[in-house]
Amino acid sequence: MRHRPKAENLRDKYPRRVQPPLIGVQQGEPYYESIKTYQDHFMKLLESEEEEDEAILKERLSSWTVTRLREEGYCITDMGAYWLQVNQFGRPVASFNLGPGVTLPEHRFENGSQILLSRFNPLSEKPIQGSVVSSTTSQIRICFQEQFDDLDDGAWRIDLGRPNIIFERMRTAIRNLNHDPQQLEETPVSSDREFILQGTHLRDVLLRTYDPNSTHHEHRMLQDPDDPEYPSYDVLEHANRANGEFGHMGAFKDDMRIQSWAARYSLPKPLMVDGDPVLENMNESQTKAMATMIGQRISLVQGPPGTGKTKTIIETIKLLKLHFQVPHPILVCTYTNAAVDNLAEGFINAGVKPLRIGFAGNVRASLVEHSLDYKLGKHSLQPTLEGIVKDEADLSIKMHDLQRRIVDAEKKGGSKLEQRKQNMKRALITMERQHSVIRRKMYAIKQQMLRDVVEDADVICTTCVTSACVALNVMDFPVVFLDEASMSTEPASLIPIMKGSRHVALIGDHKQLPPVITSPEAQSLGLGISLFERLTEEGVVPSVMLDVQYRMHPEISRFPSSEFYNYTLRDGTIDAQGNIPSRLLPPSSQHLLVDAESGKRPSVIFLDHTGSESNKDRSKININEAYIVASVVEDLLLHNPHLRGEDIGIIAPYVAQISLLTRLFNTDAKHRVRTREVLGDLRAMQLANIEIKTVDGFEGREKEVIIFSTVRNNDGGYIGFLADRRRLNVGLTRAKRGLFVVGNIGTLKAGKMGRGKGENAVVRVGKGAESWRRYAKFLAEQGLVVSLNGPALDRALYANLNAVRALPAGSRMKG
Repeated sequence: MRHRPKAENLRDKYPRRVQPPLIGVQQGEPYYESIKTYQDHFMKLLESEEEEDEAILKERLSSWTVTRLREEGYCITDMGAYWLQVNQFGRPVASFNLGPGVTLPEHRFENGSQILLSRFNPLSEKPIQGSVVSSTTSQIRICFQEQFDDLDDGAWRIDLGRPNIIFERMRTAIRNLNHDPQQLEETPVSSDREFILQGTHLRDVLLRTYDPNSTHHEHRMLQDPDDPEYPSYDVLEHANRANGEFGHMGAFKDDMRIQSWAARYSLPKPLMVDGDPVLENMNESQTKAMATMIGQRISLVQGPPGTGKTKTIIETIKLLKLHFQVPHPILVCTYTNAAVDNLAEGFINAGVKPLRIGFAGNVRASLVEHSLDYKLGKHSLQPTLEGIVKDEADLSIKMHDLQRRIVDAEKKGGSKLEQRKQNMKRALITMERQHSVIRRKMYAIKQQMLRDVVEDADVICTTCVTSACVALNVMDFPVVFLDEASMSTEPASLIPIMKGSRHVALIGDHKQLPPVITSPEAQSLGLGISLFERLTEEGVVPSVMLDVQYRMHPEISRFPSSEFYNYTLRDGTIDAQGNIPSRLLPPSSQHLLVDAESGKRPSVIFLDHTGSESNKDRSKININEAYIVASVVEDLLLHNPHLRGEDIGIIAPYVAQISLLTRLFNTDAKHRVRTREVLGDLRAMQLANIEIKTVDGFEGREKEVIIFSTVRNNDGGYIGFLADRRRLNVGLTRAKRGLFVVGNIGTLKAGKMGRGKGENAVVRVGKGAESWRRYAKFLAEQGLVVSLNGPALDRALYANLNAVRALPAGSRMKG
């Protein structure tokens, strides 16, 4: 591995890092057949997935009216724009708005979304592509590859595009399997240049089952998503089974201190010696996972909900950086920005210095000072860079003006202007030379700033896709941790791994959400199988299972533990005497009544109602249920003074229900008036901090209280894709103290799934639907179903409002 002392000034220059030429592995060379088989397989799947994405986009743009596109949040028209002084990793950023202070309509332009910019129609024009950097209620900031003219002239239309940059980066990652980083490291380029390391030292592991000359291994899911069984212990917990084939050749193989610690702490009873750091509040399985991730060059950690996956990663990297003081830069990637932020905050609390890489709007406000943009802005060379940038901009204006004058002179012609023309051309050549010098100096300063900031960090935190950003080309990453690894497609997981890795740990849970695939063909051929799941199924890479959950009240975890994990998931939230920490006691609520015998409140309740579902485009909504959800939130905020809006999460399986709830909480004037009347102005402000997302949006997240709006209520008992077992698992395991499930118990008990229409309709009850049936039965047996009909529904919706109105005017809440 490369080791280089830090440059102290610009004279002590870093080598210029350049992309290595991509020369495919030749026939007869190691891995030729494996790489060819692998590339042929995944390139075809990515092509199918991208074609499906493109077809969906074109169908939407060609068949939907502009009015519908606007109403559904896919399009905003009549926007003004101007260039900002800031940039995003060197790319220009523009701000789009409907006018000063004008609130934008509800839309789907999230941070990182790819957009199509046009004047009137992206299908009839050649649209400009960009990426959303951040947004507020009145503006959207978008970065582009380069600046273009006339941005501030006239109106623009923004359409939600497709994630083409993601496909480009996945394809590049697959092609980089041709690179041997060891060879690149040893290949001299020049005295002032070096290759950016690409590829991985782990090709023997990743490509083992793609070698057509070895024993055939069918690549399949570890188990069917609807399979109610849980894999046996020896599938998820085992040592390296490669018979020494892989060896202990990771990034720490030559550090005997690390190797000794890993060997001793891998034992059933860790052997501690003087000088070992104290591992605070780490259980046996977490400690073993740490030892495996450090001691093995590639490893898997199976982490069911609440088992401390994030804490285990943090403690592992803390051990490496603070105790063993390893010099290697460590890259930690996840599938979602929320998970990246959770890790970064955990590192800060543990005394580890993180560097958060990502679009500005994707970074949590509390982490801004740990972001790359912030660090660069505070760098000692920033004033120098700003001066050079200004010089470059001024010189560019002068060059542009001189070029225009030369063109004008050539149009006029005549011998009198010839000498003047030649003088202007000589001046332009001089300016171009000056411009080139300034650009080189600008590049050198930017590279030093980037290297200084990256090298100063203990750990780099970003998403898998963003790990391919140009800013991280200043360094190679031999050590990579992938959290949420079961949510990423295999090509997406390769993106950070192909940055010269020689030591990789993957952490995930195949029982939670898989990669999202839109193409039926790509899904059927295996794109929905993550690298994490493939390696787990192959059963060779060493694997450890975390088996104690610390998130949920035992009443909340009881059903998921039995249904999804066959009771292998134990509770760390209750002691031997049956005591539960006060932090997990259920909140006060009119729906969580104290049991007369035990004197305790339940943590789980099902609110059963008869409000019917409705169709909304291709989605589903349930208006009555939305108002019940709103009343539960109101009740919680009223009776729990220390409960904040950010402590509450609302989950719904359908996008249309999410939109309905979002409007109800954020823009419905009538509901806002009512909430202020019941809670007071100050307390009502908490509503803005409540997260309302689909199940997928809450993967890897947790809240004090979760309200799960199931939406479905119909005479036929159809529950659609609500029957997905993995989404049910995620939905039921996000809450710490209180879980409110709202829906129609009869529909969920029926649990039917339909396909086709009329006489060709096929009705079946899948295993996912059977999980809902068992959950409904569990709730009923535990007395956790409350029927909201007639007077009970009136009390739920209006009791708090009526109580406030019954008070004398002077005693009502004011704030």
